[in-house]
Amino acid sequence: MPLTIPPFVQYQEPMFPLRGLWHVPPPEGDFFITAEIQWQVTTGATSAVQFSVSGNSPVALSQIAALYVDNSRCGSDVGFLFPDSAFQLIVPAYTQGLYPVLTNATMFYAQGMFTEAGDITIFQICNSIPPPVSITPPTPEQSFAGIAAEPFLAAGGTVQLVAAGTNGTLEGFNIIATVATPPATPQVVGVSITDGAGATLWYGVLAFSAGQTTTTIDLSGLRLRFTNGLALNVSPSSLSGDVTANVYFSVP
Repeated sequence: MPLTIPPFVQYQEPMFPLRGLWHVPPPEGDFFITAEIQWQVTTGATSAVQFSVSGNSPVALSQIAALYVDNSRCGSDVGFLFPDSAFQLIVPAYTQGLYPVLTNATMFYAQGMFTEAGDITIFQICNSIPPPVSITPPTPEQSFAGIAAEPFLAAGGTVQLVAAGTNGTLEGFNIIATVATPPATPQVVGVSITDGAGATLWYGVLAFSAGQTTTTIDLSGLRLRFTNGLALNVSPSSLSGDVTANVYFSVP
């Protein structure tokens, strides 16, 4: 089958070959160093940490060949950047794995994308590539909270869904509104989910068609960080009825 070459430009930047380390035994022997980042404690007001393994360890490493990253207790993706090769490794939230890295340097940066207090990332810096192993991805424990048949559709207001003091990741929710008397014309009611830090995680409307008594909003597959609990906010309306809401979330 013939290939179609798309329009292109010639790459003009210099290309420098770097040594691959996957078959290079370290002169100091096989070692690894363990590091733990407590995000917003280790990092302070910044979002990144610099690591250098050539001089701050009892046994200095002469090379970095792989990282084993346990990000299962962190609700944020974490990136590892190696400036000498522009290699960047992104480890998703709530996952772990063994990753070869492409670098000739012994210094790199770890950056939390959207970390919150309580997030922890632990990783091992390896000077050789460990043999292949089977790693079963962890399944984050999901928590649940909600309200049942709260009669505040007409007056509106705010009701707490997740207690203040809880930080985590909102992964899904459903909201069900029911009226005793169906509206004669289409009606909408504004509704939002906010956290204790004043951030609006989601905003939408409960929409009733003429003659409709129940409407539902159901969203899943979310990954929205929240701080200090979650609250449901309902705007006042001309409708009289109940609201039921459930939220599904993970905590670091």
